[in-house]
Amino acid sequence: MSRPNREISRIATINSPIMPIPLPNAVTLAPVPKSPRTSFHQIPNYIEIPNLVERDQQNYFLAIGRITAKKALDELIRSLSLSQTFLRSNFTLKIAGRGDESYVDKLRRLAVELGLSEKVEFVGQVEGEAKQKLFADAYWTFMPSHTENFGMVVLESLAQNTPVLASTNSPWKSLEDEGVGIWCDNSPQILAQRIDEILAMTESEYGSYRSRARQFVLERFDIKSNIRKWEEFYSGL
Repeated sequence: MSRPNREISRIATINSPIMPIPLPNAVTLAPVPKSPRTSFHQIPNYIEIPNLVERDQQNYFLAIGRITAKKALDELIRSLSLSQTFLRSNFTLKIAGRGDESYVDKLRRLAVELGLSEKVEFVGQVEGEAKQKLFADAYWTFMPSHTENFGMVVLESLAQNTPVLASTNSPWKSLEDEGVGIWCDNSPQILAQRIDEILAMTESEYGSYRSRARQFVLERFDIKSNIRKWEEFYSGL
């Protein structure tokens, strides 16, 4: 999946009574000083949507991306140890990506200390078609970050019809509003409760998340379907 078009960040006008300031989709701003020459326009991060990959459902949760402390994967691992439903199940957690080696080592040690060495798998960097397949086969994708500006993995996962749990430290309240995922606190206790709920879902309940996921991405973030909105904004400057 390509990165969002960054040309959007360069929008500006000179000698205009209004200076438009583009904002990425779903970002919440702190209050800013009022000015007669300043206005704000929210413009979504449109992207190229990857083809849908044939799915072979496997019983694993997925956490993917650059592995750093802000991703809160230690909180996710702790939550697994608190979920008796997870511990009794044949589900595992796959962590994909590379990053801070000291943090990765910390995560590996934590998994061992909590008796999860057989339930947490570090699969390394995954790219291209293999990455899309990893999303497609996952049961849920988790993004429990302490902070997140956008979170491209949310769209990548939903594009393969795999629902997402994202922390409330990310701008993804729409996951719950649109019924394509969960938006919650990233404390181990809360995450464990949500994991229990996920694993207790009926086939119909789980299917309802999957049935809406890709369509949500296509309607709101597909550049091919929505490029006219950018054109209309530029033409109005």
